[in-house]
Amino acid sequence: MKNIKTLQENKQSLWIDFISRSLLKSGKLKTLIKTRGITGLTSNPSIFEKAISDSNDYDHDILKLLKSNSKISSYKIFEELSIYDIKKAAELLLNTYENTNYLDGYVSIEVSPKLAYKTKETIDQALHLNKKINMPNIMIKVPATDEGIEAIKILTKMGLNINATLMFNQRHYDNVSNAFLEGTTNYSQKLLPFSVASFFVSRVDTEIDSLLETKDKNHKLLGKIAIANSRLAYITFLKKFPNQNKKPLQKPLWGSTSTKNPNYSNSLYIDKLIAPNTINTVPLDTIEKFVKTGNPENYNGWDENKILSELSTLNEIGIDLSKITENLQENGVKLFEISFDNLLNAIESKINKIQTEAI
Repeated sequence: MKNIKTLQENKQSLWIDFISRSLLKSGKLKTLIKTRGITGLTSNPSIFEKAISDSNDYDHDILKLLKSNSKISSYKIFEELSIYDIKKAAELLLNTYENTNYLDGYVSIEVSPKLAYKTKETIDQALHLNKKINMPNIMIKVPATDEGIEAIKILTKMGLNINATLMFNQRHYDNVSNAFLEGTTNYSQKLLPFSVASFFVSRVDTEIDSLLETKDKNHKLLGKIAIANSRLAYITFLKKFPNQNKKPLQKPLWGSTSTKNPNYSNSLYIDKLIAPNTINTVPLDTIEKFVKTGNPENYNGWDENKILSELSTLNEIGIDLSKITENLQENGVKLFEISFDNLLNAIESKINKIQTEAI
């Protein structure tokens, strides 16, 4: 627990980037809250695809839904299954939410990735999910596309807690933070909405490292750009939110923090991104690796000039970080769309199997 304590001493929250029916019913999430200091949970289409397709945990509920409506769509089944899981997780984290003055203890559910470039449809689905789940510690995940930014601003004004996701660069962060601040300006309700800005990490190094290695297999910036990019967003956060102990507050959240390069430490993007009023959402196996072998660094401030120097070096050697990260967002949407299609196909297969066995 020493490494977990380091996070807590530095006022960083540890969320789990995973959900499944067995995680909830087995009591494992409750145990992780107690033993690993988990204070929140995130989900996405890929996570639900794995949870539903890799187990029989949902078969009973699928059969029940089919019996109530034989023509129910695979999407509607997914919605019912995911809403149940998200609500149960939110119930388990409700004490955390209340005990942290509503600044932690949230559970995120994502709007369909098919709506990433549709503002009105995103707003409609976000409102629908928020109403169906009906828990105060729910966050609706909305991608930080230009169309998503407009939805974030409007939904924030309407009082929803938003997890702005698929952010890869400073433009994305500026847009998301500005949308939140605009959405909370002159907010009339007693309880201000809360938000997180999900900044993706490891995918940046995956792309940049491959380009650096074509120039020098031992380049000094290998494995450093994703961290520098994230730290720069945090420095901007400090400027935009000078009072971080009360709302309106939108905390930076580090996403995609499991390392993709086997030559890097399993907990690299936890160890190097510890800072007050941030969140790191991490897969289960990475949490356990961090507990056992992590080497967390206490936060002592980050040198903005050094960060800018590292990032400017990329331009000097012909690597356009801005263009690469814009492509990463676009590809991220496409990957989630593929996962979403696979998820619905997996449910369809289960429907066919259940119906065949019932004959």
